[in-house]
Amino acid sequence: MTLTELQQLYANKDIVEAVIEPSIQANGWIVEFRHRRGGFVPLTDGAGSEKCYHDIDTATERAFEVGFHQVRIADTF
Repeated sequence: MTLTELQQLYANKDIVEAVIEPSIQANGWIVEFRHRRGGFVPLTDGAGSEKCYHDIDTATERAFEVGFHQVRIADTF
């Protein structure tokens, strides 16, 4: 979902957690949001491709733009 769509879900309290985790397909970090009914919703571009960021700070800023004040960093280590 795009940033705007995720902001709407946040306003409606449909997403309850922001998670940043390493990307499996690219060298970087992705941002996902846990839906209140279960499952995760990824941050995507307008074409539906998952957005990947080169650093945690930029990924965190996107989660903050959605509305969250905290993010969980999921690491594979």
